[in-house]
Amino acid sequence: MQMSDDPLTPPVTEVVVDVPGWQRVQPRIPDTPQRRRLAKQRSVREIVFGMQDGILTTLGLVTGVGVAEGERSAVFISGFLGLLAGALSMGVGEYLGGKSEREVVRAAIRMEREEMAADPQAEFAEQVAYYKLKGFSADEAQMIVTRLTRHPDIYLYEMIRDEFGIDPREADDAGVRGPLAMGASFALGAFVPILAFLLPLSMTGSSLLALVFAVVGLFAVGYFAALNTDRNPVVKGLEIVAFGCGVFALSYLAGHFIPPLFGHAPVALGG
Repeated sequence: MQMSDDPLTPPVTEVVVDVPGWQRVQPRIPDTPQRRRLAKQRSVREIVFGMQDGILTTLGLVTGVGVAEGERSAVFISGFLGLLAGALSMGVGEYLGGKSEREVVRAAIRMEREEMAADPQAEFAEQVAYYKLKGFSADEAQMIVTRLTRHPDIYLYEMIRDEFGIDPREADDAGVRGPLAMGASFALGAFVPILAFLLPLSMTGSSLLALVFAVVGLFAVGYFAALNTDRNPVVKGLEIVAFGCGVFALSYLAGHFIPPLFGHAPVALGG
């Protein structure tokens, strides 16, 4: 292969693309226990999102109904219906969102594979340019990419990672673990404020206790999320509580001040 000192597009006179069946290869890289562990740790996103949404959504619903109706049965009906609808919505939304994201990644992989088949020399030069941007010399970059072309699966992986900035493994089918985690965490979070109304207290007492349970639940979510990071669990828990209280306060203010602008009585969201 001809070498060149041109900093951008060295001439390419030969590219190894005759590996049998290379157009059908799946991009891969060596897997490690560390990567698999990190993938599991990243799943905390579904749990944090689901539980926080479940707590805040249901808290506003049950305390609002508790004050407006003054009947425990109305709280249970609205609370459990909200739990069911929210859990199903969150689970289905996570499934469809993940499916759409994987379809986008697969389309990018398919497009890159087609480009490599249609103009392999241009793709070779493009990958050489990427390695030169990483600090390799022209000769080093050409040597690396030349070796990559002899391993089409790794070559495709590197092209997709450098050109699109994505890990091709994101196209893998993640199954239903994420959607189930999202739906289940929402249901668990939604049950936290409902629990206060199961205790033998007055409606006002139950509403106040629901607020306390919500704060404790939000703190527990933040504490749990910090266990897989280098953050202080207490600080993380307080951070989640602060954001949750902010969201609830804004919802309360919106329900109190916006409806009168349209001739409607204030909505008793959160009491």
